[in-house]
Amino acid sequence: MSSPKSELGHAFRESLKKLREIRNLTQSELGERAGIAAAAVSHFETGQRVPSLDSLVRLADALGVSVDELLGRDVARSPAGVDPIFLRASRASMDVLDTVKRVTAALLDAKPSR
Repeated sequence: MSSPKSELGHAFRESLKKLREIRNLTQSELGERAGIAAAAVSHFETGQRVPSLDSLVRLADALGVSVDELLGRDVARSPAGVDPIFLRASRASMDVLDTVKRVTAALLDAKPSR
């Protein structure tokens, strides 16, 4: 039986790689967005290194997900009242998120018609 610590590490490695690939990012691109060396991203994905708390937060921010999701924890345990659309959006590619931001900004800037 594996320890909870090793299960969490395995879930993190899988989640990091999956989220990076979903967003069509290379390790270098993710590292650049997170302010972390590409080699460190590679080491995190292979389990050669464990990220610091700061690196974990930077990676989550760069991927547009919560630290819980990056750690592979069940996002269904999100706070009550969180609209599922926001959870789905957190998994979208960066291109989709950029489009959503532009559309949302345009809608908020539009004058309501009466």
